[in-house]
Amino acid sequence: MKRISNKELKELIELTTNQSVSIIDVREAEEFMDGHIASAKNVPLSTLFQAMKELDPEQAHYVICQHGVRSEHACSFLENYGYNVISVSEGMSVWNGQVSSI
Repeated sequence: MKRISNKELKELIELTTNQSVSIIDVREAEEFMDGHIASAKNVPLSTLFQAMKELDPEQAHYVICQHGVRSEHACSFLENYGYNVISVSEGMSVWNGQVSSI
């Protein structure tokens, strides 16, 4: 499984201003609303099977959660279906970049 640190993801976001980075936040909606990376799409782990058909399997997707456990599970699951996914190892609990809330 491919992994990336929060620092590496933040640098990637800052470097790719002309194209979007696909970030999938697999926390539940309530957690997501409390604060998330601005460009992240909320796909709770509990709904991943239904929502995965909306994801491009060829595109790189950076998967994040609160501490890194759910993102590992999500990446493992999606990899089994051929998706290009990278787990953000530390999660939102240590994210020091810009955060949006709903």
